[in-house]
Amino acid sequence: MSELVKKSLGTDLRKDKIGLAFGNFGYNLGSAVLMTYLTYFLTDSMLITAGAVSVLLFVERIIDAFTDLWMGTLVDRCRSKMGKARPWLLWMAAPAAISMSLMFVVPPFNETGRIIYAFVTYVMTEFFYLTALALPLAALVSLVTTDSKQRLAISQITGFFMTLGAVAVNYFATPMMKLFGGGNAGYFWYFTIMAVVGVVLVLICFKLTKERAHEEIPNAPRAAKMKFSVGAGAVLKNKYWWNAMGIYLMTSLVPSCWAATVYYCIYWQNGQVDPGQLMSLLWGGITAGILIFIPISRKIGKANSAALGLAFQALGSVMLWLAPSSVAMLWISTVFRSVGVGGLSGNMNAMLADVVEYGEWKMGIRTEGMIYSGASFGGKVGAGLGGAIVAAILAWGQYVPNAATQAPLAMSAIKVAFVGAPFIGSTLIIIMLLLFRVEKKMPQIKAELEERRKKASA
Repeated sequence: MSELVKKSLGTDLRKDKIGLAFGNFGYNLGSAVLMTYLTYFLTDSMLITAGAVSVLLFVERIIDAFTDLWMGTLVDRCRSKMGKARPWLLWMAAPAAISMSLMFVVPPFNETGRIIYAFVTYVMTEFFYLTALALPLAALVSLVTTDSKQRLAISQITGFFMTLGAVAVNYFATPMMKLFGGGNAGYFWYFTIMAVVGVVLVLICFKLTKERAHEEIPNAPRAAKMKFSVGAGAVLKNKYWWNAMGIYLMTSLVPSCWAATVYYCIYWQNGQVDPGQLMSLLWGGITAGILIFIPISRKIGKANSAALGLAFQALGSVMLWLAPSSVAMLWISTVFRSVGVGGLSGNMNAMLADVVEYGEWKMGIRTEGMIYSGASFGGKVGAGLGGAIVAAILAWGQYVPNAATQAPLAMSAIKVAFVGAPFIGSTLIIIMLLLFRVEKKMPQIKAELEERRKKASA
């Protein structure tokens, strides 16, 4: 290992870990509550029908999925002295906070006007906050160092603090929104403040991190020197990229079904459970799960430990399905459903970094931005499908906004959205994780890449 690599694993890399912890914690202050409250806000505050919400969420997410691919090429082709990914954290911070704030304004329009406004502001938020910040933040895992062990540690640290951010923002959501006046005003001020605090923490991440992967591997071919078609072609030939994109799709679809949380707490639990506190427990369980699965992932591998965790998630869904109105079972099943997810959350970025190495080894091109954006593409499609599925199920069940009680069909729809859909999604993720076998090849890949770089620098 070169002296430069050794140096990168010392004090400087500790700063990167701290910076990425701040950045991921801050990012999820804004993004996590969207999963919990956006669909409910659109149906019960914006007063948009569930059917229209389903179409809106799906169409917007498909558009946003393609902007992810574009954003990935921008990252790969960026030639800034600040690096490939870091500059975007600086450039996109203000637009991200502004767009998030605007999305939670209820304009004095008719329903058509409100639908148009919701669509435009959601597109803005998706691009500036959930793409232009999220993708560079994720790509930094593979850009701060090429060391596999350190990247796994960074992935687990960032996953831990990302979920910790979600715990905090969900736990305080209900009391803080009441403090800010409740109703529409409560939504606006709480989301605005969380967005501002979030991007400030992302800027701290920008300040503390440094991209050094290409200094460690100065002769690695970069997509920035190549045509888009060449870089994209290399990514499309990477079979593990397709695998990872599928995992990301389903991994985003499952938590998108948590959009049914508010409905479930109000109608199945008769308002006895605060949705913010329930989501706080869920994210807290994921945070704990990341720590629990750290030694397991090191022993049996990232993909295998993630599959084991998702099996616990599926078990939790079965438990709740059998006793849907039990408050105690809701809390118990949430522990199973959340801790199990921690087995995946702490490993995904490190798994993608392995895909980057495999792509360079197989195709001779290193394309962090396009690989991470491609996986994010799958994630955005999954999130779009998840949100649309929840809204479509509610529409099928003839859900009535702000009703004191719901008809039996609507109650069944809420149960299917909150419990049944996550079980199906978890099962599919397990199958895809068992097919993700690149990790076993990494010792050979790393050795051959290092040999190639030595020959190229000779």
